[in-house]
Parts: sequence; structure tokens; C-alpha cells
Amino acid sequence: MEIQTGFITYKDSCIEYRKLGQDKPLIVLFHGFGDKAALFDPILNTLSQKFEVWAISLPYHGHTDWQEGTFSKDDINWLINYLLRHTNKERLSLLGYSMGGKIVLNMLQDFASITDQVILLAPDGIKTHLLYDIHSVPLIYINFFKFLMKRPRLFFKTAKFFYKKRLLTKFLYDFTKNHFSTAEQRQRFFMVSDSIRTFKPNLTLTKTLLKRYQIPVNLFLGVRDEVILPETAKIFSVDLQNCSVKWLDKGHLLVDEDLNEPLLEAIKKKTIY
Repeated sequence: MEIQTGFITYKDSCIEYRKLGQDKPLIVLFHGFGDKAALFDPILNTLSQKFEVWAISLPYHGHTDWQEGTFSKDDINWLINYLLRHTNKERLSLLGYSMGGKIVLNMLQDFASITDQVILLAPDGIKTHLLYDIHSVPLIYINFFKFLMKRPRLFFKTAKFFYKKRLLTKFLYDFTKNHFSTAEQRQRFFMVSDSIRTFKPNLTLTKTLLKRYQIPVNLFLGVRDEVILPETAKIFSVDLQNCSVKWLDKGHLLVDEDLNEPLLEAIKKKTIY
């Protein structure tokens, strides 16, 4: 089955999607920072065995043309409601990777009563390393970081100095080279960081809703992840009987062909209501 691509019109913007499957329960996929809907291509066939899959390119990512400035929970809420209407579905499931996991945790506060299951892949918003957690970093440091990024030569010189002094991990050093090299990439960081600061999840409320509506959760974590800390498993799954934790022999980058087998095993265990 061929992946369908297209755009959803929203205000003055166009939101990219990639779709596979039909006439099955709906699942909506949200990627991480610096990624795009196509990130999920290696697992779309597996998911489409059970779902009608919609992978979304978030604002400032992929081919999404976003003209609304920063984005908010209301924007994502509108998108999910649009997909429910467009597909003529009354219920859905949610999958989020990294930053997309944080978005899913937020959306549960609005959609828990109609959510069948949740899949979290190295989700941000539960226990993230201090260097990567936009919510725990003081605003003065964020502003200093933005100051450096507006001076790219100084920024990369500083990053290289800290890397050589072993104050930056190779993952973080490579991340800066891959995601901040161009003016467009740096502008994306400014806009996304200002947006995602408003998405800090209320974990107590989220877990209460998961228990109230008996929503099964599959949590996938990498044993060598430098971004999402191992404590995530305990913090999120404690007192949550409907949460299954799966450890993968990977770092933070979980979405590839290797994910298909454990993912298929996980979704086959859960009943879609």
C-alpha cells in the first residue's frame, strides 16, 4: 500500500501529513524536534495493520508551511478534531516520539475520554536531561543561548570548545551541528522553543485520566538514551497498571526498522474499543 501525502489548510498555514491505511481505527503520530512526518515511514506499514495512520509534520518542520507565529495547544487540539471529523471517527489513538510525546501527554487532557491507546517513544516531558529540558532551564540561559545562536561563528566555536573539554556529549555536539547550521534551522529553534514551553504536561492529571478511562500505554525507552533519563519509566509507570515499559538497545533515536517487531507485539496485545 502506497503512502498518501498532502496538506491540511489551517488559517494561513498548510500542515503536511503522511497517511497510510483506511477503514480502521485512527492513530495520529507526532514527531520530535528537527524531525518530520516522514520520520515514521519505517513503521507505517506495521501500524497500518491495525490503524488508519496519520503522521503530522509539526509547525516549522518538514513541508509544513506555518504562518501563525508560535503554535499552541489550541492549534494541535484543532488539528486532532479536524482529523476526527475528516475521517468520520469518534475515537483515536495517539503516538508521540520525543517532543511529540510531550504533545501527546498534553492532548490527553482534552481527548482522554475518546482515546483507545497511547504509544510513547522516548517521550519528552516526564524526566528529561537538564540540558534538553526547556522547562527546567532558566530563561536567562535560554536567552543567552539565543544570543549565541544569532552569532553562529561564536556559537559553533563555543560548542566545539565545550566538546573538546568534555563538557558536551558527542550526541549534543552532533545535535548542534545538525540542527543549528543554517539561519532557517536557528529560526526554527527560536519559534519551537518559545512554543513548546507552553506544553509542560501535568503528569498527575494525565495519569489520573489514563486510569479513569483505562487507556493502555506502551512506553518505549532506549537504554543508552542521553536525552530521556531512565527514571522516566518509574516516574510514569508507578501506580499505572495499564502501562507497559519496553527497553530497546538504542539511544534516543528509536524510530527505525528495528522498532517494527516490538511495536507490532505491543499493539496486538491491546484491544481497540
